[in-house]
Amino acid sequence: MRMLLLISLFIMPIAEAKKKQLDYASLETDYNNLVYNKKYKPFAKPEKQVAKKNVESLINKQVRRKNREQALYMAKHSIAYARLIAEQQWIQNEIDSENKVARDYELAISKTEAQISRQDAELARLMLIAQQEESQRAKERANQAEQITKNTLDQAKILKQETEAAKRYAEVQEEEANLAKQEAELAIQEVDSLRRKLNSIATEETDKGLMMTLGDFVFDSGKSTIKQEAVDNFSKVVEFINTYPNKQVQIEGHTDSSGSNQLNLKLSQRRADAVKKLLVENGISAKKIEALGMGEEFPIAENNSNAGKAKNRRVEIIILQ
Repeated sequence: MRMLLLISLFIMPIAEAKKKQLDYASLETDYNNLVYNKKYKPFAKPEKQVAKKNVESLINKQVRRKNREQALYMAKHSIAYARLIAEQQWIQNEIDSENKVARDYELAISKTEAQISRQDAELARLMLIAQQEESQRAKERANQAEQITKNTLDQAKILKQETEAAKRYAEVQEEEANLAKQEAELAIQEVDSLRRKLNSIATEETDKGLMMTLGDFVFDSGKSTIKQEAVDNFSKVVEFINTYPNKQVQIEGHTDSSGSNQLNLKLSQRRADAVKKLLVENGISAKKIEALGMGEEFPIAENNSNAGKAKNRRVEIIILQ
């Protein structure tokens, strides 16, 4: 009995010493994981210094034995606090970077809109000059006709008819010019609307990863061909993917419930392939992109209204986690 008591008294200090060694090794490992984490390296430097001081005082046995348990707790706490501050500062740095990108986008959009306005004004000026010149020529032809009418009555009648025909032609030309101007303005408005929609596309966090959604407005109705205006203004989508150069990208095409399942599946795959092809043409590696046609199986709105169907016709670009 006495022998067992002596053995237990001998073993307990050894076990306790091993436990403290493990605690110190775990503490040092936690500290090294914090300090050598590349993501957090520039951040929480004062807090890291406090953690370093607490860890080194324990490892170098600068703390009295009776205070070691409290010192161990404080060291772990200081490491956790430094990690929390580093995470907070890293997040703020990411937010600042995103805000700067947003401001750069806004500036670029403003410059583009100003340039378009100047081009519209110049086009309107040139069209007005052309109309004025045509009107002036019509008036000159009318004056010439009136001079000729003085010669004979028959000639006057013929010239009057020619004058009236010339006036009608001028009116028709003016109507055609106005119609052409209206069509040009509508085309510019459509391009501008598409550009604004592309530039206002937002991203959202999903279970799969960060996602950007392209609506049905990017494609011609019922087709997989991307509109030329969208091709010309695809820079935001390319920049979104280039922000994550080491991540895989999944492109998912979706349709509404109109038509058969087989046709919808084929259409969604063609649209996903079209987006992938455009991204590759803009310098994105084809190896990091997977294009999938999902058909009508994953709606985000009811298919019993036009508005709901429009939401379901989409292509989702996902930066996989």
